Amino acid sequence: MYLSIGRWSAVLLLCFRIGLVCCQPLVNSANVDDQTSDLKHQYDYVVIGGGTSGLTVANRLTEDPSVSVLVIEYGPIDDLEPGVLVSGLPPPKEYSRNYMSVPQSGLNNHSQPVYSAAVVGGGTVINGMFFNRGSAADYDTWEKLGNPGWGWKDLLPYFKKSETFTPPSAEIAAEYPISGDLGPHGTDGPVQSSFPNYQYPVLKYFYKAWNSIGVPSNPQPNAGRAVDAFYSTLSESALNQSRSSADTAYFRPIAGKRPNFDLLPLHSVTKIVVDKKKKRATGVQYVSRNNTKVVQSVSAKQEVVLAAGAPRSPQILQVSGIGSWKLLVGLGIEVVEDLLGVGYNFHDQPAMFTGVTYWYFSNQSWVDQQLAVYYENRTGPVTQAYLSGTTVAFLSLQTLTRTYYRSIVSSARSTDLSQTLPAGAATERTILKGYKAQQRLLLDSYASPDVGVHELAASGGTTIPLVLLKPLSRGSVLVNSSDPLADPVFDYGTFKHPTDIRIFIEIVKTFRRFVAAEPWRAVGLREVKPGPEVQSDEEIEAAVRNITQSTWSHPVGTCAMMPRGYGGVVDSKLRVYRVEGLRVVDASVMPTIPGTHTSSTVYAVAEKEE
Repeated sequence: MYLSIGRWSAVLLLCFRIGLVCCQPLVNSANVDDQTSDLKHQYDYVVIGGGTSGLTVANRLTEDPSVSVLVIEYGPIDDLEPGVLVSGLPPPKEYSRNYMSVPQSGLNNHSQPVYSAAVVGGGTVINGMFFNRGSAADYDTWEKLGNPGWGWKDLLPYFKKSETFTPPSAEIAAEYPISGDLGPHGTDGPVQSSFPNYQYPVLKYFYKAWNSIGVPSNPQPNAGRAVDAFYSTLSESALNQSRSSADTAYFRPIAGKRPNFDLLPLHSVTKIVVDKKKKRATGVQYVSRNNTKVVQSVSAKQEVVLAAGAPRSPQILQVSGIGSWKLLVGLGIEVVEDLLGVGYNFHDQPAMFTGVTYWYFSNQSWVDQQLAVYYENRTGPVTQAYLSGTTVAFLSLQTLTRTYYRSIVSSARSTDLSQTLPAGAATERTILKGYKAQQRLLLDSYASPDVGVHELAASGGTTIPLVLLKPLSRGSVLVNSSDPLADPVFDYGTFKHPTDIRIFIEIVKTFRRFVAAEPWRAVGLREVKPGPEVQSDEEIEAAVRNITQSTWSHPVGTCAMMPRGYGGVVDSKLRVYRVEGLRVVDASVMPTIPGTHTSSTVYAVAEKEE
């Protein structure tokens, strides 16, 4: 959904300053240091990255007033502008930091975007606000990969700790499949989790269509079985129908109240400083975005916590001398620790954006009317997340294809994995060993009816994304320069594993069964893209390779939590192998991506680390 704010800009801003913001604490400058001269020379903990995980960790650490924490963040603090807080407005572009991948051979050599946030609060300030967990087996896989204490039963308390869940309004609850069970939810956590109090009328057919082709509705997808058609929560405050982010949940409520918590925005960490004799991280070097030539430093008495996100955390490790010896020596970087897995295991969820026709949401007068409704009583379409929504189906491989799922799994087990890994990984025995362990467990979950491998989301518009939630393909994020300010090389490796494209063909076929379902006839729904002329498996594959995007904005895996002998980077305590005083706490530690959107899982990982 796109709303042009046009002449509403001044009104929107005024409404926020006197309305919504009353429920969102303003930042007190006592905790935000724009001048580095205001900083201490040493903190107990230095956190690299003030995004989702970084703010969570810093908040929990500083609950102890004797513990001091500095968070260094590349982006600014947002101004609580309408595009940040109003769910249905486009987020400000200046809070994004985006890159391009190398050409992807599996996508007809198209380069692909790598999306990243550049703002205090990270992706939760600009994302689609979908707030859901994966299935229990998604997290049990982590534990089976050699990470005790990281299964579903272990993580559930931390999902709940981060959340305050508000049930839906009576009107929404009566119309859509939503459980009133509070058991799987938290009720006093920092992040607000709720449902918009409006839904596009056309989407009542969404569930009827799935049900008509044998896919049931699931009223409770957050209790360990995230499959079938369901109505998802958003990270949205029920009180004022506005975005709830890591910034509003973990930072603003304590800003100015904890003298042991400092935040330095608009600065970039260039190196983790390691005492080579003790093999211990002792601090970081950083530069201002306004003056990158002046390098400054700060010490960490206890630990350095790396929370820069899956695209950037491996780069910081590599330029600091932690990574593959071959890679680092070739670039003239002094090796601190030869840790092969840094930057490998990069994966995201490939997404194909199909087109359909129906709908009535286009003219500006209607947009203006709905904004007026929102500011009068906090209801209407603007309470729905921009380009997102709450109506989704997560389908197991069995649901996608009851005829072929066994043969797909069997064929995948016989694939030569050395031919599917990125350059530099296939010849590394430990990385290959870890990937084999991953694939074995992933294929076990593929055979389960309780694990989603595909997402189809509908927001009431004319685009329906089709997403491969748990791909087998892997890529890499590797530096090609010793310059810490140069972008690394991003390679998704999309569709390198042949099973991914085979599953995607079944995804398109299921999408067509859904679109053709009888309930949709009431609104005349029909496919426009890839188009009815695309029929054979070969034609579907060609269309998928031509229009699919490598990312669903959920990159993970580049500092994987696995045994070192599997190419792991951190242990089950998130400690970097053989470097004392250094942890990684962000989506990069996820060894395999859960079958869901990742923000709620990142919160849970960060809550557990503390």
